[in-house]
Amino acid sequence: MTVTTPRPTLELLPDSFKIPFFDEPKKQFCKVYNDGGHYIAVPHIPQRVPKKKAKEEVQEIFDSLYAMAIKDGKNEHETKDFLFDNLCAFFENDEQTEIFIKEQIKRKAFNLYQRKKRFKRKAYLNAWTHFITITYSDKMLNEEDFRKKLRKCLCNFHTRRGWRYMGVFERAPETGRLHFHALLYVPAGEMIGELTEKQDYSTRQHKMQKTIENSFFAEKFGRNDFKEITQGELRKGNTLAYLLKYIQKTGERIVYSRNIPEYIYKEIDKKDIASEMQDFVLKYVLFDDVIDWEKDVAHVTYEQIDIFALLRKTAPKEKKQRRKTAQKQGGLAVLPVSPLRSCRA
Repeated sequence: MTVTTPRPTLELLPDSFKIPFFDEPKKQFCKVYNDGGHYIAVPHIPQRVPKKKAKEEVQEIFDSLYAMAIKDGKNEHETKDFLFDNLCAFFENDEQTEIFIKEQIKRKAFNLYQRKKRFKRKAYLNAWTHFITITYSDKMLNEEDFRKKLRKCLCNFHTRRGWRYMGVFERAPETGRLHFHALLYVPAGEMIGELTEKQDYSTRQHKMQKTIENSFFAEKFGRNDFKEITQGELRKGNTLAYLLKYIQKTGERIVYSRNIPEYIYKEIDKKDIASEMQDFVLKYVLFDDVIDWEKDVAHVTYEQIDIFALLRKTAPKEKKQRRKTAQKQGGLAVLPVSPLRSCRA
């Protein structure tokens, strides 16, 4: 009769035989973002990043046709008919054409969802001081120069004065006039021009309204409004919904400055976690004081947004700490070795 003995586990070993760094870690690296109400941490799970597939010619044609349909203001039914009429020549029968169009529209909808999610997470994680509107004036520039010079101007202020911005170009439904709406962060003492309160007539609301005009942008581009905004107003107001409406309606590209992270990677301790939740994967709701905006977000580094760079940076420190802990407890540090080293040994 064969007697089977239980497989030794860490719990069955005496305390003197336990190696400290084999215990369950109290801290772990997590991806942290803000959902508009709380900081959410997602534990890092190593996984392969799928390679992007090259677009086929018919996909590129679909993208250009889809953009034309959105620009012309076609509804869902008109868009499908327009796509079918222009793509049926690429397929053997109508069924294949309809399947292709259905899959590509689904892809477009998913991409739009990802863009909106990215925009919201960037807005909630970062700090903002103003919501700005800059209106195109045909007396100063043409539309192409307006777009180009405004983006160049904001980019220069980002480099020289630390401004951060993210916004979108759109046309007013009534007049068709081009506008630029954006969230703006201006560090203390870095505002350019003078801000003055003005009264003008709103063609959209059909009444007089108060605006805060910036003298520098008024001279360079025309009418503008630099409205101060708080983080609470951003989360509870309709500012984000206003911007996202134009992203969906016009398909315009979002204009971002550099250094606006969507998330950061940070080492999270058990005491930082307020509660757990399941949202397809395990997530942690963190206490509000875990993330320091000035320390963790305002001066974000490459390692904070790339988990592999962060792990490479922290690996030598962890290895050194393990050796010190083992020496204090009088044991030997058993460090993991690569398969190549074990074979040579």
